[in-house]
Amino acid sequence: MKKIKLFPFPHVEIRISVSDEMERDYWKCRESIRRAVEAGDDQKTFKCEECSWRNVKTSECNGVCAMNGLYEQMRGGKSDGTNREE
Repeated sequence: MKKIKLFPFPHVEIRISVSDEMERDYWKCRESIRRAVEAGDDQKTFKCEECSWRNVKTSECNGVCAMNGLYEQMRGGKSDGTNREE
């Protein structure tokens, strides 16, 4: 399991425990989006309803999977201002 911290605003920290399933789904979704963009299609093949991230949200309509800094954290790197030490 991967532990990720995001800092979307000053004084706000979001901690996420990313399971192996969530990690697989994240990369499937990214690949699905990439293929759709390359094909000029607006429909990705991996549906949000099928995703293990579907209920991980910061609000009623904003999924954590789309937050700034998450991609860099999922790759294992540091993102600008989101990989702070405690």
